[in-house]
Amino acid sequence: MALFLFVPGAFHGGWAFDMLRPVLERAGHAVMTPTLTGVGERAHLARLGPINLETHIADIVNLITWNDLHDVVLCGHSYGGLVITGVADRLSERIASLVYLDAMMPKDGDTAFTVVPSLLEPFTELSAELGGTMVAPWPSAVFGVSPAHQPWVDARLTPHPLACFTQKLTLTGEYAQVRKVVMIWNDTDTGLPNPFRNLYEAEAAREGRHVYPLSGGHDFMIENPAALAEILLRHHS
Repeated sequence: MALFLFVPGAFHGGWAFDMLRPVLERAGHAVMTPTLTGVGERAHLARLGPINLETHIADIVNLITWNDLHDVVLCGHSYGGLVITGVADRLSERIASLVYLDAMMPKDGDTAFTVVPSLLEPFTELSAELGGTMVAPWPSAVFGVSPAHQPWVDARLTPHPLACFTQKLTLTGEYAQVRKVVMIWNDTDTGLPNPFRNLYEAEAAREGRHVYPLSGGHDFMIENPAALAEILLRHHS
């Protein structure tokens, strides 16, 4: 049995994996889908103090540590790629593999805006709408969510703390001790260029790297959970 731990992307909560969870559980695996501080059902915490990338790394580090988890298949969606890289840098001995779900793959000193510079202008504008500390969510159609699922997703998207995108990630390089890395990029046209395809394919030749395209838009865990699960189950140990 594998333990899958999913970290959601910007504006999303653990709910984003509700379609995927039962597929993996029916295959006999454990699934954890936490929501990061200040987002989703934890949105009320945003008013209690500054929330940044380090807050979200601590969310997952503490979840793993306090529950004494080992051999974790640590999966990050979109912005969650920054978080899982930071977590693996601190707890590499507890991580069986890293899975990037159309997600940012940072280096030391990166921010979300240096990994995907095209986000800087729109996110700054969306933050200004909310007073400069939170970023208003894009509608789910931007992520390629189908009309059938858009009402469900749009009702759950929440603003995201701006500092999560501006804070630099500090890495020691320890995350590189996690030898298995799976990278899955969205190959469905959402109207926006996919910044991850070339990044992932440049990594494909390295030992322990596994790269896959997958249809379903940026939120393919909602639109194509069965195909995503099939890839994950191929590399769960």
